[in-house]
Amino acid sequence: MKLIAPVLAAAALLAGCQTPYQEGAQMGVRVNDQMAPNARIQFDQVVILDKALQNSRAGKIAVEQQGARRNPTGTLKVVALLRNRTDFQQVLEARTSFFDSGFAPTEKPSAWTRIHMEPNGVSTYEESSMGAQNVAHYYVEVRESR
Repeated sequence: MKLIAPVLAAAALLAGCQTPYQEGAQMGVRVNDQMAPNARIQFDQVVILDKALQNSRAGKIAVEQQGARRNPTGTLKVVALLRNRTDFQQVLEARTSFFDSGFAPTEKPSAWTRIHMEPNGVSTYEESSMGAQNVAHYYVEVRESR
């Protein structure tokens, strides 16, 4: 008898917690959390994807500067200056996605490009869009080499 009461109570709790699963497309949920400021894509930015590169107090690498300018052909060229904050050589990879003024992709992301970084050194990453006039924004992803 003593065993039946807890089992019935647990069954009642479980029955009240079940909600039907809805299949198909769902509405997007906005993340309003100060602990997750990068929960959405930030255009015209360089983003470090791997937590292993960010796990120390200052991070293993830093984005010192970034920007974009038009090439003579009208394509958009992105330049990022990266600093290795460790005493060890690092090999990173970076790629860029390009977007139009309405933030729609204008082409597929570029191939991953390897960046060899000397201990406590600085390296430059550059990538140009394939298209010309309709490219207005960029998004650079950086990760450890795979």
